[in-house]
Amino acid sequence: MGVSTFSLVNAQDQVEVTDAELNKIASAFQDIQKVNMEAQEKVMETVKDNGFEVDRFNEMYQASASPEKSVDATDDEKQRFGKLMSELQQMQVGFTEQIEEIISNEGMSIERYQAIAMALQTDSELQGRLKSKLQDQ
Repeated sequence: MGVSTFSLVNAQDQVEVTDAELNKIASAFQDIQKVNMEAQEKVMETVKDNGFEVDRFNEMYQASASPEKSVDATDDEKQRFGKLMSELQQMQVGFTEQIEEIISNEGMSIERYQAIAMALQTDSELQGRLKSKLQDQ
């Protein structure tokens, strides 16, 4: 379960990104990475604290997310899994708020950040520019 605040943007939309915006993204990047790593660690810890092995949790999570998959689980496991998912969803909200605060502190709107993040997934020239900015920091 990862942390993501991105919405879909039409892949054909060309996003013009200024150097100043890329500097802000680069500046926010490390803090966002830190939040993501902390989130993954907290999720793993919470899964284990709720009596699940990571592989078993992943198996149950995949079955809950896909109608094609099913998993045999005891009533106790199902109950603990439901409670755990609720807890993880609350954690997700907190992680998302942290990321949004990092972005806002850089002086960017969440919508603009999302548009640039989506463009970065497909625009190799933009990726190269960001990589350069990250190396400069």
